[in-house]
Amino acid sequence: MTTKSNTHQSTSILVTLMKFDVRFQVKQGFYLVYALVSALYIVILFNIPFPARSSVTAYLVLSDTSIIGITFMGALVLLEKQQNMLHSLFVTPVRLGQYLWSKAVSLTLLALLASALIAYVPGGLLPNWPTTLVAVALSSLFFSFVGLGISASAQSLNDYLAGIMLGGFVLCLPLVLYFYFPLLSLIFPINSVADLLLHSTETLPIIRIVLNCSIIVVWIFIAYWYAFAQFNKHVINK
Repeated sequence: MTTKSNTHQSTSILVTLMKFDVRFQVKQGFYLVYALVSALYIVILFNIPFPARSSVTAYLVLSDTSIIGITFMGALVLLEKQQNMLHSLFVTPVRLGQYLWSKAVSLTLLALLASALIAYVPGGLLPNWPTTLVAVALSSLFFSFVGLGISASAQSLNDYLAGIMLGGFVLCLPLVLYFYFPLLSLIFPINSVADLLLHSTETLPIIRIVLNCSIIVVWIFIAYWYAFAQFNKHVINK
């Protein structure tokens, strides 16, 4: 009974945190910003000939909405630091892991919503939409945890921007290899995401989809433990 009770309590805390994070993001204008960005992309896509629309849509999702987490995470955490919310939060029953997952999942919801609007309103990625959404969700979780890890030590927005520029360069550089060695380079997370998204208008072999998803999941947990270690070092035990 105790184990079930603890699990229920942990789930309840996580759901509460996620609701708070979504409301906070709406209040800070994140949803408004991406509503405007999505509207702009949709207008652009409707003015692209339909045969080319799918490819352009795939690249837009890959380069923008699938990495929302690393873009917005710094602003979220820095706002909480400035309002002295973090230290007071961690003296409550909230655990660090719950905090990290709440941030990552809440931004992933925004990524999925924006991607769905961009991909499906103009009809650019209709043939294989489940693969698109899975790729966006996994990519967003990975980049959100990377963003959390970088934001833990950042003292200002400039610190964070410098960190994500360096981190983004290192993480995205292997994408060049994808266009020369597509299968061999799938070990890199961005390449597995690209393989799912850039083939989202056709049917990939199920084994290749499973391989890509498995690789990204491994990287998600690596990024999670990176974020966990950085928060322990720079926020909780500072």
